[in-house]
Amino acid sequence: MPSENKYVILTPHSVLKNLEEPYLYDIEKDELYELNADAYQFLLKICRGENPPVRKEDEEFIQFCLSENLIAFSEAPLQRKMSLNPSPIPSLRYLEIQITDRCNLQCRHCYIGEGSHRDLTKKQIQSVLEEFEEIQGLRLLISGGEPLLHPHFWEINDILRNHAFRSVLLSNGTLITKEVAQKLRVHEVQVSLDGVKEGHELLRGKDTFEKTMAAIDHLQQANLRVSVATMIHRRNLSEFDQLASLLQSKHIEEWNVDVPCAEGRLKANQDFWVSASQAGRFLSYGFGGGFHGAAENSTCGAHLCAIISNGTICKCGLFSGEPVGSIEEGLRTCWARIPRIALKDLTCKCPVMEECRGGCRYRAKIQGDLLQPDLFQCYARGVLKGGE
Repeated sequence: MPSENKYVILTPHSVLKNLEEPYLYDIEKDELYELNADAYQFLLKICRGENPPVRKEDEEFIQFCLSENLIAFSEAPLQRKMSLNPSPIPSLRYLEIQITDRCNLQCRHCYIGEGSHRDLTKKQIQSVLEEFEEIQGLRLLISGGEPLLHPHFWEINDILRNHAFRSVLLSNGTLITKEVAQKLRVHEVQVSLDGVKEGHELLRGKDTFEKTMAAIDHLQQANLRVSVATMIHRRNLSEFDQLASLLQSKHIEEWNVDVPCAEGRLKANQDFWVSASQAGRFLSYGFGGGFHGAAENSTCGAHLCAIISNGTICKCGLFSGEPVGSIEEGLRTCWARIPRIALKDLTCKCPVMEECRGGCRYRAKIQGDLLQPDLFQCYARGVLKGGE
């Protein structure tokens, strides 16, 4: 325990969050720790530069925080800038911001389709970052298009670490050189890799596989966490075991596997379509990743929304045709308008519904009914049995 001339301080990557309940958030590890009232008040005081006495009953909590590198001892107090206004209910924890629809590739499955060279302005983006922090956001997903093509990307990049949330860049990887990787100030980069060479390049174009693999190496050499996103399509079904081995050899800790919706360019590339019965078993290949949710009785998107490159706000990128407002109206205002669907309202009542939460509502919608089950999840979890 600290002596009288020692102060307890939060480590730089730890921050208090006033969500449905008080939490301590480790931005670097993406871990969320629930706090009781006494622990919250203790940490609040040290953030104000005070040196509160440590009670006997606090010692176990302090030892835990020390072991997790959430707090440290210091010769001097350290006041922390904090935004502790209560979050909306339910809290908006994850925000995807499509800063541009520009892209250097012509991927055959892209749901955005042909871009219009639309970019959010630097002022709009700065406003969003400030408000996302104010409403206690946890994870910002910076997407596009290809975000690196935004005309002011590097100015945006330079201010990301000034905010108390985790920033994740979603990129196709082909523009990430060694120099680019070293300049990035995000906490994580999620790279799209849709198979080994053949399966990936059939979807994304010639020579993209080697560039993407090089990007993973450059990012890891720059000590940036790398995750991988893979889309299941008809031409990569035989590559998943090989891809899994490749990612293991690269020590990738998080692999997100999903199925593209038949929107945008995929409508014109039906030879890449895959049915729910075919795709289901491949959804189980993914691993890692954290979800910090409180709204257990809601379907997908209970804590997430998206901002599109034209400045509109919607439930997620797939629902861009159903905006609820714009950046100018404010995140808090638009978040309150997001339509929410309770699990009890779905037509599916299977034993694993609490786990899959009904799956993707957009897929359910294009399958015929917003309230029906997402058949891809039904096959993935064995509720329905499919073919090869």
